[in-house]
Amino acid sequence: MSILIFELTGDMALWRNVYEPMGNYSCLGPAPSNLAGLCGAALGFASPRSHAAELNAEDTKKISNFEKKGLPWPLSPELLAWEETNDVQTACRWIGKIPIRAPWNVNGNKTINDSNENLRIQQQVIFNPAYEVALRLKHDTEVQRLAAALKRPAFPLALGASFCRAIVRNIRISETLPENSGWAHRSQVPLGEAVPLSRHVVNPEDCFERIESDGYWLYPTPEFQGIAQDSPFVSSWIRK
Repeated sequence: MSILIFELTGDMALWRNVYEPMGNYSCLGPAPSNLAGLCGAALGFASPRSHAAELNAEDTKKISNFEKKGLPWPLSPELLAWEETNDVQTACRWIGKIPIRAPWNVNGNKTINDSNENLRIQQQVIFNPAYEVALRLKHDTEVQRLAAALKRPAFPLALGASFCRAIVRNIRISETLPENSGWAHRSQVPLGEAVPLSRHVVNPEDCFERIESDGYWLYPTPEFQGIAQDSPFVSSWIRK
């Protein structure tokens, strides 16, 4: 089973913490679901609510049903099917210097209808983020297709928030990881640079849930060393 490896960088990143009410304090790095979403953008899997989506009457009815059940922004069905079919496994590690967070505050609106009422949104972003990402897929042909898509993505790639543009470089395919150290690892305790371990629910029509968060993904840094592990790979999806 081949492994796709690449570096993911940019000027800033905002990986929102799903456990925070406002969600504007950036985690250090992406969760498995974030990495799967980035792949989906590269491959051209449009969310049903995005401008790029082409919906028929059945799709519109399904979205309406999702909204009634509390899913205002459903995930791309193509992405979910792709994750499950290829059994997408993700690994990620921080390769930057000591992480730096700083305010990046913007004006926003409380609701879509309150266009004249501005609200100052307090945000803390990561400056100069740098990661090494490894993806393991069930089918080698999909590894090659994804590698090509990351070189010429169908949609703009982002480091969490859409205003944080991503740069993908040093894309390569290997049979093994470069070395098994410094990779994020699972934990039930949020120590150090902890990211909620979120995965995509591939059957939202059955449970009306988009994301499953089970524990944390801990990112080792120069200040907080990691632990030895047999394999750093974590599934990006779950069926409930």
